[in-house]
Amino acid sequence: MNNLNYPKHIAVIPDWNRTWAKWKWYEPFVGHLEWFNRIVELGKYIFEKTPIQVYTAWGLSTDNLTNRSEEELSYLFELYKKIGTDMFDVLRKNNINFRIAGSRQGLPKHLLDFLDSKVEELTFKDSNRYMFLAINYGWQDEILRAMEKMFKNNDEPTKENLEKYMDFWNIPPVELVIRTKQKLAKRLSWFMLWWIGYAQLYFTDLFFPEFNTEELKKALEWYSSTVKTQNYWK
Repeated sequence: MNNLNYPKHIAVIPDWNRTWAKWKWYEPFVGHLEWFNRIVELGKYIFEKTPIQVYTAWGLSTDNLTNRSEEELSYLFELYKKIGTDMFDVLRKNNINFRIAGSRQGLPKHLLDFLDSKVEELTFKDSNRYMFLAINYGWQDEILRAMEKMFKNNDEPTKENLEKYMDFWNIPPVELVIRTKQKLAKRLSWFMLWWIGYAQLYFTDLFFPEFNTEELKKALEWYSSTVKTQNYWK
């Protein structure tokens, strides 16, 4: 693995969590718990074993916020709080900045207060490594929020001015996107479209709860094998 060409920024679309639980005859919440376990497992490997700078995990889309039950959302919100807690040691040890992407609107105050405290604790000014958790995130919403801020500040509508109000401003663009559920969802679902224009897309038939460190290694090896043939804007 030491001779691989690693992406600077890897983003994960973790799908099929509830379906995996259903096929295993578990309650749907077990699928979310395993989503959490894999997110943490992958994050620990990325930051302890690779030079990857940025790891972004999609936790909840803007659509999910309106089409999931209150009970399910409450459970998810508690899991998001655990991500910061369970990964604190590895993020702190490796000087990993913790950041949140997505709209704050509609999220409970207790979650926002917790996430804000984690962002404050896990900010390392001399580090260029980040973990992003995308909650209530959608690319269209990201653009609209950025445009609102840009016009509010009377900035000229340029690419550079728009980007500085977006969630991933001043972060390396995504170079590898991983999505589970290939056969039924070989798509990107409005995920970070501004930032993934030159990303390699890795689709797998696995349920996300099955996508462990060994599967991540396969994705990184695949990325390394293809990246030499690509012409990048950078």
